[in-house]
Amino acid sequence: MMTVGVYAPAASASSSGAPAPLLTWSACEGKISAELQCATLTVPVDWSKPGGKTITLTVGRAPATGAAAGTVLFSPGGPGGAGVQALSRALPHFAGLRTRMDVVTWNPRGGVSGEHIPLESCAAGPVVATPDSRREYDQALKANAAGIALCRDAVPELFANLDSATQARDMDAIRAALGEEKISFFGNSYGGVLGASYARLFPQRLRAMAVDSVPDHVDPLAKSERLQYKGLEAGFQRFVRWCAGSSDCVLRGTGVEKTWQAVVRRAERRPLPGAAAAGERRYDGDDLKFLAYGLVDSTAEWPALAKAIAGAAKGDASGFDPQGRGMPPRVTAMLAVNCADGFRYDGYHAYRAAVRRSVKASPNFSGMRENAWLACSPWAAKAANPPAPLPARKLPPLLGVGPVYEYPSVRAITDQVPGSVTVKYDGIGHGRYLNAGDPCVIGHVDRYLIDGKVPAPGTTCPAWPA
Repeated sequence: MMTVGVYAPAASASSSGAPAPLLTWSACEGKISAELQCATLTVPVDWSKPGGKTITLTVGRAPATGAAAGTVLFSPGGPGGAGVQALSRALPHFAGLRTRMDVVTWNPRGGVSGEHIPLESCAAGPVVATPDSRREYDQALKANAAGIALCRDAVPELFANLDSATQARDMDAIRAALGEEKISFFGNSYGGVLGASYARLFPQRLRAMAVDSVPDHVDPLAKSERLQYKGLEAGFQRFVRWCAGSSDCVLRGTGVEKTWQAVVRRAERRPLPGAAAAGERRYDGDDLKFLAYGLVDSTAEWPALAKAIAGAAKGDASGFDPQGRGMPPRVTAMLAVNCADGFRYDGYHAYRAAVRRSVKASPNFSGMRENAWLACSPWAAKAANPPAPLPARKLPPLLGVGPVYEYPSVRAITDQVPGSVTVKYDGIGHGRYLNAGDPCVIGHVDRYLIDGKVPAPGTTCPAWPA
């Protein structure tokens, strides 16, 4: 690869205290935009053992198109999303930000880029289940342990060091290698957990932090789940209201919510068949909630969701899985990040208590979050990076962006820091900046990351085509 430049660090040091290495920028390999430059950075697998095993991170940079006034470090979320590929795909969305800022990203440890883990060993994750008894719980734990073992055993030391606090130390090593005393951060989706983790460890090194559609990683799990369910219900009620007034909804004129709940109860009693291409797989009520959530998330999918509910009411669940893929796989190493970050239950009684809370909080999606975090119970040690408050007085005002169903979770983070503002997107759609390219959201985020000024409290962005 032809070298295009060297970014020499100033007096900055990495989180280990050692002098920061140089980043040598070259053309990126693979199907990456020619506007991006790439470099590599070696970091410890275990930051408490700086002289031990190491891994190499791929770092990508979209240089400022004008006079650079600083750097924005960007995470697409996931966890485990490949930042270099994500930035390459979404470069047009960053055009305004790049007039003044370099945008830097990286492919995180254990992520879907496959640079640090054997994806073939980590693609078949744990089962999706919401056990109703101790016997079913024990069966789920046994199946989950088997689904996780192949990936964990392939890279045991790395697997034990995937929490977001460890990844925040990787972020600080990138900052130091860039020669920046302070850095701005933009986190999409689970990237907000990385941002919160960095803010707790290195508040003095954050110039600004913007988060879009992020989960709550500052409150105890019980509270954050309640906020998530509050958001899920808000999104579903948007769908219900649309259905009542749209000729594109086959359920128009019926009790949509009652029909949906009846479908879930029916599937719980006798799981429903899906698309033929999914084979013998049948869907119970928890499966349908999981699949329906993916359709609620996009207004473009609402007509399909209505048809899927109508079909399931007649005993055919194939509309929830039109491609016949069956339940989507869960990459085990990505789940390991969730578990290490405290999205988990410590035993059967804690799990059942969470399920009981969800029934009260969410009549339409209860149990959906619990089946995701249940997989951590059989194998994960005590959470290395549990949710915790931010050091509010040491941080600059934050900027959040949240669609109606994620707005409460985003507010949980931004409300920690005085002077922060969360822009409410008055519609449905995850990741308004990165995924949707929403011009209203992009304008607010760019102005904040460039100038450090938040918009007025109560600022909203109107619904915009996803």
